[in-house]
Amino acid sequence: MLDLLLIPAALLPALPLLAVRRGEHRLHGYLMTATLTLLGVRLLLHPRPLGRFHLALWLAALTVAGATLLMGRLALAWREARSTHSAYPRFHRALGCLTLVGLAITVLVWLLRHRS
Repeated sequence: MLDLLLIPAALLPALPLLAVRRGEHRLHGYLMTATLTLLGVRLLLHPRPLGRFHLALWLAALTVAGATLLMGRLALAWREARSTHSAYPRFHRALGCLTLVGLAITVLVWLLRHRS
């Protein structure tokens, strides 16, 4: 039943990417925060204890996602002319790509795990 929470978490990142293409950067941040929160809730509600490997993989992926959110706030400050550091958007995009790859690998390992 809890795997149903992964469906919106898998579909939700499409909405922020569309929002950023339309220039709605603040909405992009809100939707990405909602996605990260949904994944965190799903992990907290997992009925069986995770193995060390899976737990470490999920925590690493969520840590990179959290760093991407923080870098996104700095990038938004630059975009709204509240900061003078123009490198923040590049770092945010690089961390976003790293997060996307990390979460894809984590979900792949999650789906291919041995059920015991």
